[in-house]
Amino acid sequence: MAEPVQMPAVIPERRRYPRVSIRIPVRVFVLVEEITFSPFQYDGYFINLSRSGALAVIRDVPREDYARMIQKRRYVRVSCRFPGSDQPVMLFGKLIWYDFQEEPTGSVFRLALTFEPMKDEVYEALDRYLELQKKESGVGLPPAAGTDNA
Repeated sequence: MAEPVQMPAVIPERRRYPRVSIRIPVRVFVLVEEITFSPFQYDGYFINLSRSGALAVIRDVPREDYARMIQKRRYVRVSCRFPGSDQPVMLFGKLIWYDFQEEPTGSVFRLALTFEPMKDEVYEALDRYLELQKKESGVGLPPAAGTDNA
């Protein structure tokens, strides 16, 4: 009989840019082009964020909307305002993972997105915010590389 395989005590981070736990209100726009050219629009919040992607939570998404969104790769844009900044930021990405749960209080839709290349000023705002979060939480983040590898 083979001995059980021991799992590592700490799973190594595989992401190039580690995510930081946060809670920022966001407005998420999901393009479902086969139905409409007007994206589905939802208010929610980011629960983690990095230079390359984020995880958002949206409540009370109709099951029909969720069923349409998961039929293909979806492009997403997210409008948010980083605390300490007076200008809203628009982030663009692709929906790469999702989870839909129906709970007694309503539905909870978690969606992960990976960012598409963005303008330098968007990366600068994102980097400033992440650096501030790093200082406040004591989490070490690698230095930001060029914007070509976001």
